[in-house]
Amino acid sequence: MRLNDNQKTVVAIDVLVPKVGELIGRSQREARLDILVKRIEDAGLPLEPYEWYLELRPFGTVKHSGFSLGFERMILFATGIDNIRDAIPFPRFPGGLIFGYSIRLPFLNFHPENLSI
Repeated sequence: MRLNDNQKTVVAIDVLVPKVGELIGRSQREARLDILVKRIEDAGLPLEPYEWYLELRPFGTVKHSGFSLGFERMILFATGIDNIRDAIPFPRFPGGLIFGYSIRLPFLNFHPENLSI
């Protein structure tokens, strides 16, 4: 994320909604070469794996940002469901699908026991 000139805050915003929390997160990416190099060094990381990315900066770049929307949180907000676990279409949990628990989902004609993982 891009640090502001005060070195204490970043260029970012979160959309918070009642009973859900953060629905959307947005931040601007860091594009200043000197700041990027300093942050990599401050993190104790080697510069070599990032050279390809750093080499793009001297030729100029545009300010760019990104955002994310939590799908399950949006469903929770739109429907008024009380628990986010009820909004997740394929939840992961111990003893669940990935861990060998066999469930039948007839509406998808899908039977996990036939999978070879």
